[in-house]
Amino acid sequence: MVSQDVARLSPEELRQLRARDERVVTLDVRTRDARALHPYAIPGSRWLPLADVVASSASLPRGATLVAYCT
Repeated sequence: MVSQDVARLSPEELRQLRARDERVVTLDVRTRDARALHPYAIPGSRWLPLADVVASSASLPRGATLVAYCT
């Protein structure tokens, strides 16, 4: 497995990125149970549990900036 640095964004940095870039996809990668426990979500985000990301990668837009979040 190749280790890569992953950038962390503050909520404000994400807001700014989304405001200026139409090619940002925000992924809520929490489990169903985690979403039930904390039902908040970033408006416009797509729910895709982390366990399903690889299997669903073909459905993610190419060339977009993907931002994943969880609790």
